[in-house]
Order: sequence, then structure tokens, then C-alpha cells
Amino acid sequence: MTGQRIATRRVTLDPAVVAVAALTFLGLLILRNPVAFGRVVYERGDFAANSIITADAKHFDLLVGNYSRLGFHHPGPAFFYVQAFGEWLLYDLLGAVPTPWNGQWVALLALNSVLLALTVAVVHSWTASRAATTLCAAALVLYFAVQPPILASAWMPNLYVAPFLVLLTASASVAAGRVAHLPLLALAGGLLVHGHVSFLLFAPVLAGAAVAVSLWTGRGAWREAGAAVGGAAAVLGVFALPIVLNLLLHWPGEFGRYFAYDGGGGGVAAGDVARYVLHYYYAGSTPLAVGSAAAFFGAAAYLTRRLPAGPPRRFLAAAVCACAAAVVLFTGYVARGVDDLRFTYVGQFSRAVPLLLLLVAVAAAATSPAVRRLPALSAVWARRSLGTWLVAAVAIGALGVGSGAPAWRKLPEHVPDMPEVMAALDGYTAGRPAVVDLTQDAWPAFTALVVQGGRTGPRVCARDPRWEFMVTERYICTPDDLARGRSVQLTPTAPDGATIIAPVDEAVLTAGP
Repeated sequence: MTGQRIATRRVTLDPAVVAVAALTFLGLLILRNPVAFGRVVYERGDFAANSIITADAKHFDLLVGNYSRLGFHHPGPAFFYVQAFGEWLLYDLLGAVPTPWNGQWVALLALNSVLLALTVAVVHSWTASRAATTLCAAALVLYFAVQPPILASAWMPNLYVAPFLVLLTASASVAAGRVAHLPLLALAGGLLVHGHVSFLLFAPVLAGAAVAVSLWTGRGAWREAGAAVGGAAAVLGVFALPIVLNLLLHWPGEFGRYFAYDGGGGGVAAGDVARYVLHYYYAGSTPLAVGSAAAFFGAAAYLTRRLPAGPPRRFLAAAVCACAAAVVLFTGYVARGVDDLRFTYVGQFSRAVPLLLLLVAVAAAATSPAVRRLPALSAVWARRSLGTWLVAAVAIGALGVGSGAPAWRKLPEHVPDMPEVMAALDGYTAGRPAVVDLTQDAWPAFTALVVQGGRTGPRVCARDPRWEFMVTERYICTPDDLARGRSVQLTPTAPDGATIIAPVDEAVLTAGP
């Protein structure tokens, strides 16, 4: 197929590619995580804190995102409306999962699967090659098989990887002239900005650069892009709505706290910044990380350069540039915005950069006439059936690796004996509110108690209002709670002479003074 035909026939995403890829990724995730449907999960820690605000989302009362350890909430609630939908559909309506959190988890697995499928579909829209598309999907499976558990995780830092991959891919597509993919760019940017305040840097810069390049190099395409522009504006409007409402109702909302944050202060050594950035290419060895980064960029750039001029080459070259821009932005963010470089989870989303470079290299190799003329491959591609079988064998092999890879599986953090804990607490409080004084180290158990108390009783609240950022105002003790409730303590170990109510996770619940 010529480059011109690709440009005219593949301007939108193929629904069949999206559906097949999404179902394949989701099927693999469910296969590796059957506990999503079979294990009773009583969430703890961050997951319980997220369930608190997911309950607000079920009633359309949530306007902010997840809490930050720095004392504020991230800009928007998009991920929690996804979790609320999963809880409502799979637990409340269908009864297909044993606990509310299982429904939330499955919804996030589905979200990751759809986002990966959209990435594959964008690549397909430019290459129009089933072989390249299939091999890219196989590369995705293998890449995540050798990473930390990301796709199966409900932890927020891991949830940013897939939308950041879409942001980079859609940015490259728009920059290369595919204005029809503007709504996809808006979707990825909106998800990321809702998820973490740092993406107020990445999303506008990358998306804005893509639009600017597209306007500069292909202004004519924008004359017929009214539907795409309108679709992108609608998507952005949906994402902007809760942020704007929160600003109007609670001025200055969370943004006052964002502006007050001074980040890392710029006192980080250049070598430390470089090691942090390179950590996501190869952990544990800086020389190997440098070599890995060079290999990813080098292979992607070289194989793209070998392609004949045309739309596929233009898109893949734009993808390499998007990855380079993302590295520059990430380096600046690490130097100025990360307060503690020990927290490598902060940059987890940057794992999408080497992944996109891998997809570029695979797509370029699969569509390159020069590669197909290599002696080892020329005989295979000369007979189309052999080439098809070879691609199928690679895909089946990748699925086989993924179906056994530990990284495609993530056991949820939970407190299995939570019903017994709540029964003991209810017996102690006699149905009255439990007024909790807790130490910093006991917070994961506290959020577990709060969530379960909200579902089954008794009510659990914090005496100290400083915990509001984590459990919301709803679970800070009111004057009535303080007057009627019974005081309890939650500490890593029981104080001397205290009456133990029940052990909870890695803490102990004891009677208050």
C-alpha cells in the first residue's frame, strides 16, 4: 500500500483493531489475576484512601483527585469515576465480584487495556500493516513482562504509564499531520492532568508542540478538521468541568497549594538527576542504563531513517522526537519538581518513553523494504503465508510469555481479617463512633478501618483534623462524634498496659485513655 493511500484511508482508528487488542490485553490481565473475581479483598493504605473518594464519585460528589503525601489533592477525579463505575457495575449491579474494591480493580484493568489498544491502533493507522500491528502488540506484552508489575496494579503511579504512552503516541500522530487524532490527545492529556499535578507541565507542552508542528507543516489539513477540533474541545470540557467547579466552589481550590509548593528547590546534583532519569531504562547500573537508553533511541532512529519517505516514516520520526522532548521535560521536572529522589515511583510514567521507542523500532523494521531484503528474511517474506505464520508465532510466543510473567500479576494489598476486626471494634464501641488517635506509621491500617466502617459500621473517624487530606472531611470527628464516641488508639505496637481490641494489618487497635 502506498503512502498516499495510507494517508487517505487510515485517518481514523480502526474499531476492529481497538477491540481485538483491548480484549487481548484484558484477557491476559484477567488470566494472570483471577483473584479479581475470586478473592475477597478488604483494601488498605492508598487503595483504601482511594476507595473513600470513590464512594463520593458514585454519588457524583467528587471534584478532586487522589491525595498527595504533601498534603493536597491532585487536580481531578477521572480515575475514581472509572473505579466507581466498575464498583457499581460489577459489584452493585451484577454481583460478579465479591467486594466493592474488586470491581474498582477490574475497571482499572480494563482502562489500561483500552489505552494500550488505542496506542496499537494509532500505529496501525499509519502503517496499515497487520504484521507491524501484531508485532507491536507482542512487543507491548513482552515489555511489560520484564517491568515491575504495572498494568495489573491499581496504585496511582502505575496508572499513569498507559495514558502517558497514549499522550506520546497521539502527539506524534498529530504532529505528523493526523489531526483526526486530536480527541485521543485530549483524552490522554485529561487523564494525566487529573491524575497528577506534574502533568500540568507535560500534557500542555507535548500536546501544544504537536499542534504547533501540525499547523506549521500541514495547515491545509486543519481546514477540514472541524469534527476533530470539536471532539477534542468536548473531551477537554468534560475533564475541565470538575476542576473549574472545584475552583468556583472552594477558591482557590487545590491550586493555592500547588503554587505554594517549591518542589525540589533546584539543589539536586546533575549526576543524581541523570541517574534518576536513567533508572527507568535499566535499574541498578548507570553504565547499563546509559547503554540501554542509547540502544532504544538509536535503534528507533536508525530503523526509521531506513524507511522510504512517506507517512509511516513521518509518524515514526515524530514519535522519536516526542520521546526526546519527554526526556527533556522529565529531566527538568526531576531537577526542579521532585523533592526526594529516593521516591522512584514519582517517575514511573516515564517507562512509556522506552516502550514507545521499542514500538517505533518494531514498526519500522516490520514495514521496511530494506529489512525484508535481508538474506535471513527475504525468503520468508517472498512467500506471504510463511511471513504470516512467523508473525503469528511471535504473537503466540509473546502471549505465552505474558501468561506466565510475574509482572502481569499483582496481588492486592488487603487485610483479610477485617470483618473480625470490625466486629471486635463494634463490640468495644457498642455501635458508637470510634474516635481514633493514630501515629504516622499506622495510617495504612487507619484507612482500611475507615473504609470498612463506612460500609458495615461502626463509624471510624480521626480526632486530628490534619488527616483530612487523606480521609476527607467526612471522616474527621465532628463535635457529636467526640461527645458520643469511644476513644481508641492505633499504633504499630500496643502501649504498655493498654487493652488490645484487635490487631489490624501492621498495627494494633487498643482502647483509648
